[in-house]
Amino acid sequence: MILITSYMISILIPIYNGIEFLDQSITSVFRQTFTEWEVIIGVNGHPPGSDVFQQAKVYENAKVRVLDLHTIRGKSNALNEMIKHCKYDYVALLDVDDIWLPDKLDVQMIYLVDFKYDVVGSRCVYFGDMENIVPDIPVGNISDMDFRKVNPIINSSAVIRKELCNWVENGIEDYDLWLRLRYKKTKLQFFNCNDVLVKHRIHKKSAFNSNGTNHMKVADLVKEYL
Repeated sequence: MILITSYMISILIPIYNGIEFLDQSITSVFRQTFTEWEVIIGVNGHPPGSDVFQQAKVYENAKVRVLDLHTIRGKSNALNEMIKHCKYDYVALLDVDDIWLPDKLDVQMIYLVDFKYDVVGSRCVYFGDMENIVPDIPVGNISDMDFRKVNPIINSSAVIRKELCNWVENGIEDYDLWLRLRYKKTKLQFFNCNDVLVKHRIHKKSAFNSNGTNHMKVADLVKEYL
């Protein structure tokens, strides 16, 4: 029997916009029943020592580090820099405007450690401008499903082996990563928990709510794998 507590997770929270949501997102990390983690907050695209960085710095403690990535532009570039500071072999992603349910990491570590999946996500529920809707995504072992038809991984639900993390700056960094891992790597194992473990905030600043640009980018991206 594997002792789950012998495994630890690096949690990445990149911030450009959305500092006003940080208290809720990081509080949801502090409330996790799984406690073997570190948090890396990366503030990018702002001047050195910015107000955004100073607000994030308030949360720094023995388990939380805040990086001033003032020379870095773009979420993907920020994530790639943050990975260099991770101590542990598993990486969890948390968008600053989303919230985790308390048992999220405990549930997922079973599939990562005991069942050796490479990427583990979960279902989510919307809140904010759209309340109490649970989007329909595939659950269970999704390793053989066609990722070109739909992005099956909720970004803030994902826990992934660190060695697989490498984002491309194109505005659709999460879907791009899942497609590359699905089709360009040696066979990897993907799993989505049936449990709703994430609250995904829907608001006017959400990337896919602002305009149709990202939808066109997705269409172009998928063409690469047809």
